[in-house]
Amino acid sequence: DEEDNEEEKGENDEEASEEDDEDEDNEEESLAEDDEDNDEEKEDNDEESLAEDDEDNDDEKEDNDEESLAEDDEDNDEEKEDNDEEDEDEDDEDEDNEEESLDEDDEDNDEEKEDNDEESLAEDDEDNDEEKEDNDEESLAEDDEDND
Repeated sequence: DEEDNEEEKGENDEEASEEDDEDEDNEEESLAEDDEDNDEEKEDNDEESLAEDDEDNDDEKEDNDEESLAEDDEDNDEEKEDNDEEDEDEDDEDEDNEEESLDEDDEDNDEEKEDNDEESLAEDDEDNDEEKEDNDEESLAEDDEDND
């Protein structure tokens, strides 16, 4: 019986050893599958994260573009307003210069008319003096003739 027990114990030990080996193989296979699953999940997460990053970057770029365009519009509006004010100032200055020029022209014309009037009056006086002198001489000559 003892020999049978020992033989049975040996068989049981061998069977237990085979089961241990099989359990170890199954555990290694399970770990390898877990590693593969983890690698696939990490790859999926990385791809998902990259896609989200791309989407976030696109959104941020779009926001920045819109903000930049709004700032450009604001800058252009300010520049247009400045240019309009500058144009208005130049128009006012041109108008002032034109009025000043017209006033100077009027003043020059008045002075020239006054000079011409004075010159004309002097010429008229001279002509009248000459005519009077001629008439006086003629009248004296006639008087002399009448007296003779």
